Amino acid sequence: MKLPYFLRNFLFNVIRKQKEIFPKILSIEFTSACNAKCIMCPQPDMDRKKENMSFDTLNKIVEDCKSKPLKKINLFWMGDSTVDKNMIEKIRIIRKNLPKTKLYLSTNAQLLSEKRSRILLDENLLDVINFDIDGLNKNTFEGIRVKLDFDVVTSNVKYFLNYKKKNNKKLPETRVTIIDMRPTKDEIEEFVKYWSPLADKVDINHYNTWGGTQDELNYDDNHQDPKHQDKLNQSQNTNFDFACTHPWEEMVIGADGRVGLCCLDHELHEQVGDVRENTIEEIWQGVKINEYREKQIALNYSSIKSCKDCNAHTYQSDKLWAKLQRP
Repeated sequence: MKLPYFLRNFLFNVIRKQKEIFPKILSIEFTSACNAKCIMCPQPDMDRKKENMSFDTLNKIVEDCKSKPLKKINLFWMGDSTVDKNMIEKIRIIRKNLPKTKLYLSTNAQLLSEKRSRILLDENLLDVINFDIDGLNKNTFEGIRVKLDFDVVTSNVKYFLNYKKKNNKKLPETRVTIIDMRPTKDEIEEFVKYWSPLADKVDINHYNTWGGTQDELNYDDNHQDPKHQDKLNQSQNTNFDFACTHPWEEMVIGADGRVGLCCLDHELHEQVGDVRENTIEEIWQGVKINEYREKQIALNYSSIKSCKDCNAHTYQSDKLWAKLQRP
């Protein structure tokens, strides 16, 4: 039974105020550089400087998070963290100082050497690791993940998976992902069958247009699954009828310490703070981010550059957060 709107609105505001105390998730960009030029990613054409996060900035972030209700840290954002030669040491710092926070690494695995894999596993540095492998065969993969070598990547991933199994490690949970988009659409079923016996989980990720900047690879009309047409229609509809979850769930921190409104704001157009100048708590409760939140609650997305053409609602519309807001 659907609750009356006044009650749903009351519950939404209670949840909202709780979320505005401190972010549940942090995404920390160890580096804004990447060793790949993936065709579905805006990173290669990004105007932001390609740089590594300094230890001073990282230590400031860690200090800000001590004794706070932080649940999870994504150890990446626009770059691939394996490009940073100090990746292992940075993860060690976070693990030592925030032992109860789940650490999640996502990587293309090209630079995930056997030595790095052994350290990550032997020292229990991660809770989840995700391997981005968008293709079942060499031609598909290398046509999507340009500059990467299919054989090197799959070999590195299998080494990690086998070393974990051989040493009876419970963590990290291992995931392999493929993005559901035009170049991969006919390989997804076989991809899942191939990787499911090897990894703990295989994820099929929604295609995201990154605020409309990458729309040319979006779902098309010729997918073998009839449900795909629904995804196409939904993803092309950029009209949110609810406030997006991102500004209440996750804080993204660029390699230079600047804080963005959302993980999809890859250029930091909507900068809401700088961890070098203010604490994470001050930024999360600050005037700037709350101005954006109020715009989203008012469904005034057209006034926010990184939001006006976004299709993130594709994977949010069925969440309780969205349902509580609708009349």
